[in-house]
Amino acid sequence: MTLRLRIVVALVLAALVPMAVVLVVPLLSAKRRADDETTARIAAARRQAEVLLERERALLTGGATHAADDLAADRDGLPAVLRGPESLAVPVARRLAERYGLDRVSISGEAGGVLAVYERGSGAVSLVEDRRIGVVGETLLLHAERDLGPEFLALVEAVTAQHARISHDPSDCGPSRAEVAVSGGAILCVGVPASTAGEVRADLLKAFVGTAPMALLLALAVGLYLSARIVRPLRALTDRADEISARHAGPLTLLPERDEILRLTLAFERMLDGLAASERQRAAAERVAAWEEIARRLAHEIKNPLSPIQLAVENLRRVRERAPGELDRALAEETATILEEVAVLRRLVDEFARFARLPRPIAAPCDPRAIVASALALYAARIDSSRVAVTVIDREAPTTVVWDAEQVGRAVKNVIQNALDAMEGCASRALRLEVRESRDRRGIVEIAVEDSGPGFTPEARRRVFEPYFTTRGEAGGTGLGLAIAYRIAADHGGSIRADRGASGGARVEISLPAGGPPTA
Repeated sequence: MTLRLRIVVALVLAALVPMAVVLVVPLLSAKRRADDETTARIAAARRQAEVLLERERALLTGGATHAADDLAADRDGLPAVLRGPESLAVPVARRLAERYGLDRVSISGEAGGVLAVYERGSGAVSLVEDRRIGVVGETLLLHAERDLGPEFLALVEAVTAQHARISHDPSDCGPSRAEVAVSGGAILCVGVPASTAGEVRADLLKAFVGTAPMALLLALAVGLYLSARIVRPLRALTDRADEISARHAGPLTLLPERDEILRLTLAFERMLDGLAASERQRAAAERVAAWEEIARRLAHEIKNPLSPIQLAVENLRRVRERAPGELDRALAEETATILEEVAVLRRLVDEFARFARLPRPIAAPCDPRAIVASALALYAARIDSSRVAVTVIDREAPTTVVWDAEQVGRAVKNVIQNALDAMEGCASRALRLEVRESRDRRGIVEIAVEDSGPGFTPEARRRVFEPYFTTRGEAGGTGLGLAIAYRIAADHGGSIRADRGASGGARVEISLPAGGPPTA
């Protein structure tokens, strides 16, 4: 599977899996959710029915009150009701019922006799209101009713969108219903269809099916876009790694992997193998070049003393043949020359042997401040005569380290000598010597020597630690000082670095572990 396809699949799953998880939880609790939904429907239907019933009661209350007030103020109708006959009293009751939306109006006397009755409906259930009317010498009772008939039930069904009926027996309304008490034991029933778990599951699945394609298309679009942005640089990097490895190793045909990550890994492994082979070739070439340079330098250094020795021997031969009396004087002079040049050869051989056979460090507790002070004391006369200002910053230096004090001292002396040699003939005279402990966790102690000389050229910086590389060959430099310092630092498990100083001169940093050289 390619990386691009994996990204697309991952995004699709990231979009659909959460939706499916969110869907599964309601599906598992569908029964409870169906019951909750049924309860909510019943409560909503009950609220709507109560509102409509309260509206009917308000209409009845207002109509009864207005009818009582109207009758009390009716000067023509009131005597007709009180004195009769019924043919005159009934129209009064009919007028009150029609005017105030009442289905039944009856007017009774104080003794209980009915004076007038009018009814225009025969509803099974009615809402009832009574009003007392005080008249001169008598009190009348106005009885008003408003039927809850088909019109009311049709209104309830229209508002609740459910079947409604009024019954005195609750069992007639069905198992799932909203009940509202009316009057006289009658109940307004609104049938509510119960929600089942199957319906809930069907609704949830329908919602999921409706949204899943959109989420899928969106995830595909985002996945294709992101995968293209991610895979393109990976492919470019893979091609570049193949190109580099092809230049540094033999031809190798990679398998046609569709997985970009695996192909990139193979390409990098091939590139690393090629770089390792190239590094081995480079190291071998550098070793050959270094030995060639050493051989050339040794030949040059040996040839120089041989010429005076040869001339001295030839001069002795000529004096013996031409002036035997001068042989003793010539012998004394020429043997002195020969011994001097032999000493030069011996010193050269000793330096080469010292570099080639540096002993393993013998580590012991020592003070790095004392090592630096000893190195500076060795060159104190030269420093004073050259008027070099020396600054030692050792506030952060540890008091004890585990080094070979003699070897580290030799390395520091070689670095200081190199700095003094570089400043000869310079107008600026300043040498700053800094001894400090590094701030990393490894406890590396750094001895940095910085001068104000001309600094390193790019070529010198690259080759400064090579044996027999020197820029002071005419002044007697052997090119072994910094090479020996490099070897000592490496034997102690540390490093040495040459760089440009802050003042423009050269800076050489010796970094050694405070705990001493490695055991192996």
